[in-house]
Amino acid sequence: MDNGARCALIPGENKRSFLEINTDEIDKIDPVFFNDVKTATFKGLDLN
Repeated sequence: MDNGARCALIPGENKRSFLEINTDEIDKIDPVFFNDVKTATFKGLDLN
C-alpha cells in the first residue's frame, strides 16, 4: 500500500488468516483470492 498497491493477490488457503487483518487496512486494498497459479497470473495481469 505504501508503494501504491490497490489490490493484493492472496492464495485461497490464506483467506482465514486474511480476516485477522485490521479493517482499516482492508478498506484500503482490494483482496483478490486465487486457488492456482494460472488464475493468479490472469488476475495479476487483469486478463480475466
